[in-house]
Amino acid sequence: MKTKARHAGLVLAVGVVMLTALLVNASAGTAEKMVRGTVIATNLTADPQTIVVKVQLPNKEELIVGVRVPTNTRITRGTHDARLADIKAGEPAEVTYLKGSDGLIARVIHVR
Repeated sequence: MKTKARHAGLVLAVGVVMLTALLVNASAGTAEKMVRGTVIATNLTADPQTIVVKVQLPNKEELIVGVRVPTNTRITRGTHDARLADIKAGEPAEVTYLKGSDGLIARVIHVR
């Protein structure tokens, strides 16, 4: 009886360790971020399409962020839906994206 209990405990412990490892790897793989800046460019011919935003950092340095824009990205201008083709260089924008091992992928783009 004690042997069965030990085996069951060992199996449970191994299962918990494996599940924890999977969850840590999944959450470490992507992180949602947001940048606010000025649109430098969009590329409608790339697959997937892209947007490039220039961000002014607090220390006055500039950060250039290029993000892929898949077809399921929500794009808005004010309170209305928009398309990436509607966005022009020089416009202020907020881009919420997922940062993963394969790059930056836009989730939401909002142009003011």
